[in-house]
Amino acid sequence: MNQATEASLLARVPAPVRETLVALFAGLAFFAPITDGVGEGRTPLGYVLVGVFTALLLVRTRFPWVVLAGAVALQCALVLTFTTTPVSTLGLLIAVYTVSARNPWRIAISMGVVVAAALVTVLGVIIGTLIVQYSIPVTVQVALAVALGQTARIRAAYIAEITDRALRAEATREAEARRRVAEDRLRIARDLHDAVAHQITVISLNAGVASSAIADRPDAAREALQTIRESSRLVLREIGDMLATLRSPEETPETPSARGLTAVTDLVEQFERSGLAVTYEMSGDPTPISTAVDIVAYRVIQEGLTNALRHGPGTADLDVEIGPRSVSIRVSNPLVARSHAGTGHGLVGMAERVASVRGAVEYGVTEGCFVVSATLPVTEPEAKPEARTGAEE
Repeated sequence: MNQATEASLLARVPAPVRETLVALFAGLAFFAPITDGVGEGRTPLGYVLVGVFTALLLVRTRFPWVVLAGAVALQCALVLTFTTTPVSTLGLLIAVYTVSARNPWRIAISMGVVVAAALVTVLGVIIGTLIVQYSIPVTVQVALAVALGQTARIRAAYIAEITDRALRAEATREAEARRRVAEDRLRIARDLHDAVAHQITVISLNAGVASSAIADRPDAAREALQTIRESSRLVLREIGDMLATLRSPEETPETPSARGLTAVTDLVEQFERSGLAVTYEMSGDPTPISTAVDIVAYRVIQEGLTNALRHGPGTADLDVEIGPRSVSIRVSNPLVARSHAGTGHGLVGMAERVASVRGAVEYGVTEGCFVVSATLPVTEPEAKPEARTGAEE
């Protein structure tokens, strides 16, 4: 059985039982026969003092300093009545150990010095010339009790620290798990919005065109229905890709259908087929851009053009400038009166995506136009610039 197991078993014993056992053991030690030749035997007063001494030990954990003071006084009285035995100091050492185990080492050492000095002084009065012979064992015994008490205190503090670390580690793991769940929920919400919002907007607008033109402009209605069919196919494919990623934890967080700046031309053509006239200009080479930044840039453009198609008069300007260190994106469209406002979830998700690659984004009304402006690093830097947001469209 190792020390940890022994300590665990001892800790399961109720405190009153432990104190009673200690007191009884100390009391039996006091009744041991005299073997050192000091005095002529135990007097009735000595038995009374031993009984009081044993009773004090029952409350040593509640009142350690009071018990220590009483133990020193009773030990001195036992010496004065010549009723000590080789083990009669056991009760005093137990009291010294208890105080030492509950206080820092400076206090424990000071207490040990005072106790040893008091006992040596009494021995000097009683024994006289033999003080050195008897004071050295007493001092060593007190010092040993102090050392054992400090050892027990340090070990208890160490165990408490380990326990506290384990509890904090468990709490940290739970907090980390909750954080990851929250991040996964946000990521799923962003991916779902990216996969559905644009295509549903296109479907809604073309459904309106088809319903109004089916009677007198069947060709326009047929073209709108074809666009609805293509958009439905695309949204189903993107949702399927996203679900496949969710079922496969080893996959990357982005859906397999996620695209980058090289696909912006196709994206612009989709919006133009849906009725949005886009003035598009891109400068620079998108090749050096990291994959994460490339996907975020594509999503920013998609969100900006979707808002322009949904809320604008049918026109939008898109400027993409790729520099050696950053990518600048600006999407703007004139404002028109509308009967309802969007939820803003897309803009919030866009800002979160930009922040995830250490970029900055601004959106709001500027000179009669709603402008989405984002600056993304070509590669993710170490420092994180502050992401700012304006009024939602």
